[in-house]
Amino acid sequence: MKLSGMINATAASLAFALGGPALASSVTWYLPGDDAYLSQADSPILGADANADNFWLEDFEDGLVNTLGLEALSDGTIREPGSSTDSVDGDDGSVDGWGTAGHSYFQYDPAAGPSITFAFDAEALGGLPTVAGLVWTDGNPEAPVTFEAFGADGASLGSFQAVLGDGLHSGSTDADRFLGVEFAEGISAITISAAFGGLEIDHVQYGYPIVVPLPAPLAMGLAGLGIVAVARRQRRTG
Repeated sequence: MKLSGMINATAASLAFALGGPALASSVTWYLPGDDAYLSQADSPILGADANADNFWLEDFEDGLVNTLGLEALSDGTIREPGSSTDSVDGDDGSVDGWGTAGHSYFQYDPAAGPSITFAFDAEALGGLPTVAGLVWTDGNPEAPVTFEAFGADGASLGSFQAVLGDGLHSGSTDADRFLGVEFAEGISAITISAAFGGLEIDHVQYGYPIVVPLPAPLAMGLAGLGIVAVARRQRRTG
């Protein structure tokens, strides 16, 4: 399946075609595109700005899930470098077509199918992120993948389904893809699951904009125009 960029959830017919349930009208989905995700520079969330405030990225390279405000709600494991590991390509310091020298997060469930959930702590972060995503790095191409997001009240914001993978499980990175969501009212958790087999992911990333306080006279002037200054977001890794 070749789907590029992001869509707004108001394109409901496309969402239903992808297998997702009813969608919140203000949700934007980042669908897996034609290009591989090879390093943090490929993040559609961070874009060209590599130095923005309140943006966090967990790459598992320290062997832990310990980025601020992030909790793994699954019984997956962190894979260390090895011949079967499929980390994001650039995590080992070199974009060379291989992810075997980095770390990733893995779950295997041949019966029910793997399901990996990450939750966000609003208290630790100062609020729920409004944008979040992760990178799919490996799995069975015959097992459709579903990406789902949840709002502040824990209710599903919807989901989309994609078929990913090239049948290779030796750490090659050409098939790695980003999946994500944006929702202005806050995202409490994201889940990626597969119909069966194993599921390997990397680069869990999330963030939100901050309103910058303005000097009182200027703030009063801009308020009449409905102008809000938004600070830049900065990547922080765990």
